[in-house]
This record gives sequence, structure tokens and C-alpha cells, in this order.
Amino acid sequence: QKLGVAIESLKAHTINILQPVLCHMDLQPQNFIFARRSNGKPFIVSVLDWEEAACADPRFELLMLGRKVCANKAQAESIWQTYQLEMDVDLGPIEPWLELETVHSLTTLLLQATAGGGRSPWETKPDLMSKIEREFQRLL
Repeated sequence: QKLGVAIESLKAHTINILQPVLCHMDLQPQNFIFARRSNGKPFIVSVLDWEEAACADPRFELLMLGRKVCANKAQAESIWQTYQLEMDVDLGPIEPWLELETVHSLTTLLLQATAGGGRSPWETKPDLMSKIEREFQRLL
């Protein structure tokens, strides 16, 4: 039922669909190579690990970044709002996109489970099942 509500909510915002762009789909600090400017501030030199890349709405990339880097929803919303201001674009509400990202995560985890385990050799089936359960709780 919750998934149906998320889909209907996304349908209500089809007017605001953004042009698909190349999205990394796993944007997080461990996939960046950083350097420092002369003033000491870090910047991204390169982005690694492109095997999950796809053409998608850029909002999905913002959600992935928010989920894997931010500690809470308020920080994810801050990224969302900053992007809107900097790019001068109406992204619409973040909530239906958060639910869609949860469905994406569940799909990925379930596919990993059918392959016999997690993403790494030391991630056990119970570890993976725990992640799947956590994602289902996010939808409730």
C-alpha cells in the first residue's frame, strides 16, 4: 500500500520531470579522489566505481548522495534545497523521491540475496537480510 502511495505521489509531479542525465548511482566519499587547493580546501579530482551508472533524473543522484553521506533527513533536505537554489530549478517535494530510493535499495538488496550473498565476500546472508528488513521498515 505504501509503495502505491509513493508511485501515485511521483505521478502527481510528472510535470517537473527533469531531463535524464548520467548519474553515478553510488555517489559517496569512498568513490571520490580528493586533492587540496592551495588554501587547504579539498575538492573532488575524480569519481570512481561507475558500474551502477545510468541515465536518470538528477534528483535520484541527490537522494543517493543524501542517503549515503548525510546523517539524517534534515541534512538530505538541505542538499535538496541547496540544489534547487543553485540550479534555479523546482525539484518538488523530496518525500516521494525518498520512497522511490528505498524501493531502489530494496531491489538491489533482493538481487544480491538471490545471488547468494552481499556485495562483499564477508557480508553474510543474515547481514544482507538485516539490511533488507531495515529498508522495508523505512517504507512503513
